[in-house]
Amino acid sequence: MMRKNTKRILLVSHEMTYTGAPRSLLYMAEVLRKESFYVEVWSIKDGPFLKEYKKKRIHAEIIDRNIEEQRNRIASFDLIILNTIYTVHFVDYFNAITRTILFIREGMCLPQMLSNMSVSESQLRRINEIYVVSEYAKSVLEDIYQLSEVKVLHNYVKNAHWLVPNFAKKNEINFMVSGTVEKRKGLDIAIEAFNLMPDNLKNCAYLHVVGNIPEWADDYWSSLSLKWNNRIIYHGYINNDKELYSLYKKMNVFLIPSRDEPCSLVALEGAMLGKALIMSENVGAKYLDEKKYGVYPTYDVETLCRKMCSYTSRKTLLIQGLKMRYKYLITSSEFAYRRRIKELFTMV
Repeated sequence: MMRKNTKRILLVSHEMTYTGAPRSLLYMAEVLRKESFYVEVWSIKDGPFLKEYKKKRIHAEIIDRNIEEQRNRIASFDLIILNTIYTVHFVDYFNAITRTILFIREGMCLPQMLSNMSVSESQLRRINEIYVVSEYAKSVLEDIYQLSEVKVLHNYVKNAHWLVPNFAKKNEINFMVSGTVEKRKGLDIAIEAFNLMPDNLKNCAYLHVVGNIPEWADDYWSSLSLKWNNRIIYHGYINNDKELYSLYKKMNVFLIPSRDEPCSLVALEGAMLGKALIMSENVGAKYLDEKKYGVYPTYDVETLCRKMCSYTSRKTLLIQGLKMRYKYLITSSEFAYRRRIKELFTMV
């Protein structure tokens, strides 16, 4: 039963898929509930991820009616958080009723997305409150749209650590690229860098790939087959967390070679598990690696290759894994997230 005077927050998702944005919204919902808020989740589109909310006993529903029919329900909330740029069309309507935040999880692709949705720059600039997931994403909005009041709320992932140091088996170093298979994610860059490794190093390494292949990325996937070899293993799309983490546990290095990645839950998961990370400069989660030991210039295949070669050292893997685990605890754990939620949402 909801207590009297409990603050009510509505989270609005654009879809219910096993991808980063819906998963991050679920994590947010869980933390808000622990902070004694009443939380509801509405989604524009149905999908298999809806059952994850039901498992957590968080009220979630698909809004398939005219949104204007929901005015009285909308007015009952103290705060509404619209998740991703795909919900931007609702901002004006919701904000006229109650305080509304647009949580943008996109980066350099934003101008094209807004153009595709027929949303003008002036519409974006007049939004009162915008949050993003990283300093990288904030800089994109500042540089392109000259927005000055953007706030940052880093993502978090749950602690599923096995307390196992990042030991590598002799003659077996496992690199991992995980996420939707599309050009923006840069799998082609990772494969090219892997294939550039000297034979003596490549022959003791594997490149593992996990992720869904959307229909619109079929041509991209086909182009990768020309670079494939027996040291590259595709595990398919894994939407079972237990199975996914079982595979993650066996990895040594998480690669995030994205051309544009405002955060990367995969990077946070890798850090949480105490794995070494290598990521491009266009990945928002590079705050995990303050000294930029594992950060390389985006698109620079040769530098990425050199980073991968340096991470075939078992000592380096162990040290970097411990450093990433420490950074996870202070930047990307649930404890750190709850502290920031309190600071950012004090006015609710």
